[in-house]
Amino acid sequence: MRLNSRAAAVGAAVAAIVLSGTAVANATIGDSAAAGRTTARQAPAKAAKAAAPRPCTTDDVSFYFGGYTASLSRRSFDLTLLAHDGVVCTLKDTPLITVKGSPDEDKPIPVTVNGRGGTLVLRPDSPLHTTAIYNIPDAAEHTLKVSSMTLSMPDHSSRGTYFYTPGVSEIYQAGVSFTSWTTGLGLGQGEEAY
Repeated sequence: MRLNSRAAAVGAAVAAIVLSGTAVANATIGDSAAAGRTTARQAPAKAAKAAAPRPCTTDDVSFYFGGYTASLSRRSFDLTLLAHDGVVCTLKDTPLITVKGSPDEDKPIPVTVNGRGGTLVLRPDSPLHTTAIYNIPDAAEHTLKVSSMTLSMPDHSSRGTYFYTPGVSEIYQAGVSFTSWTTGLGLGQGEEAY
């Protein structure tokens, strides 16, 4: 009988250990629900992070001409983009600029646009600029007449304006080269605003 009562006592102790282990396991499961509440509390912090900037549109930006330079044969000017207040948007570092000849120019205007293939973020406190570089003609047969250019944005919106100054500019037949968009102000930023 003593053996049986001892076996019963040991059995009861083992059952108590198993039950307490189950209670611990249940407590762990219960704690994971509490951990779920913690995760739920952390989720808004992740959502509070700023959403990725959207592609720029022409309505998001103002652009400025400035920094005109002239040597014996080479000319250049800067085009600076500035985001409107509260706007944060993206664009490729390769400017989307086309150049058009005057109404009596029958030849296309060659345009070279440089870029590294990266994406830039445009903010009100971080303008971007590109430099247009071209040569003046050395003879009438090497002359192209340029009157306007168009700046496009990633969403395919665009805005046209004259080629630095109103009227017709005579350039060398090699055309115009634009540098990559670069963070910062161009030279003489703000001389003309559109």
